[in-house]
Amino acid sequence: MAESFLFLFTGIVGIITIAIMLTSYRSNPFYNAFLLLIIIVISIRFIVHSTYKLGLQNFFSPDKGIYSIFYLVVVPCFYLYYKNLVLPNKTYDLKDLKHLIFIGLLYFINTNPHITGSHIFQYRPLINFTLIGIFILFYLTQIVRLLSKNIWFKKDLLINNTQLRLVKNWTIYLFTQNVLAVITLLASIYSEVCSKSSLSGKSMAVLLLLYWLFIYFKILTAPEILYGLPILNKKILKFNSPEEDYTQTSVTKNGNWILEISDKKNDQDLKLQEKIMSNIISYIQEIDKLSTDKHFFRSPKATPADVANKLGVPTSHIVYLFKYHSNIPFSEYRMLSRIKDSIQLIEEGYLKTNTLESLAYKTGFASYNPFFSAFKKVTGYSPQDYLKTTK
Repeated sequence: MAESFLFLFTGIVGIITIAIMLTSYRSNPFYNAFLLLIIIVISIRFIVHSTYKLGLQNFFSPDKGIYSIFYLVVVPCFYLYYKNLVLPNKTYDLKDLKHLIFIGLLYFINTNPHITGSHIFQYRPLINFTLIGIFILFYLTQIVRLLSKNIWFKKDLLINNTQLRLVKNWTIYLFTQNVLAVITLLASIYSEVCSKSSLSGKSMAVLLLLYWLFIYFKILTAPEILYGLPILNKKILKFNSPEEDYTQTSVTKNGNWILEISDKKNDQDLKLQEKIMSNIISYIQEIDKLSTDKHFFRSPKATPADVANKLGVPTSHIVYLFKYHSNIPFSEYRMLSRIKDSIQLIEEGYLKTNTLESLAYKTGFASYNPFFSAFKKVTGYSPQDYLKTTK
């Protein structure tokens, strides 16, 4: 009885999680659709199991093992979720239906009397266990390759360190739960094979239930993970508001700047450090204001010397600032400022009366090609695709 209530509770938490996902669906609908489908399948499975055991309904029985084959749809859906989290598409691809072929084939050979009655299929439980194991392990391998290449060991992403850490930690967390669930599921099916009972994967369902509770609560307590890599790129790219009073806390929250003092300096830089250490925060404040308020980096030839002249300080001070107190070099800061500027102009309707080439020149790029490359690298979208999302 207690187990059935636990299943019901988990199913209800799943429904609540779905509701939260729907509120953020517009921010990245395609990749959310796969996770949404996964949670719907899991939640319905838990609710059907609990309501039947509790006597709340007797129409849907959870003990028909053959239909549990369709539960395997969550395996390719997880792969497609990860794929569209890191490599977002704009439309659904009918080619993704190929991932359902194995499931349909497995159902067919288990329900066709000519196959099930044949001599070669007399060890049906063991054959099913082997096929399902190969199917699941194949997708686990694909997921590891995908995430390792695009997130876990990716080092050339021009994005905020906090954002990258958020997405990386989420994928590691979710994949860990996937691995634990796979181990439990295969162990459950194997025990059913040994006991010669109907294969349903439910002999260790309580453990699977706990894994899903961890996933649900993670989403409920950190719903920002649903936005995805490119969306977070766009959101976190924008610098702090120019009206914000910069304190040490607010500066450290900006992913571009660091205040820790490094001991790895030459004698000349150590002497310079003594002169400007008390002004580091004000320098950072003024440079960010040049970027956000005065659009200083619209100048195609903006250099550290130009910034220094604008602030009325020696060029060496600006060079020192970007050398020891910035996570990115001056050239990347300038590029990010220009992309942030272009995003703001797009949202203000600049492209209603102007071209993308005009936008590139206005924000300080020498031509459209470097603007296109920088925009896509930072936001994950081409300028044309980003314009479509804003519409």
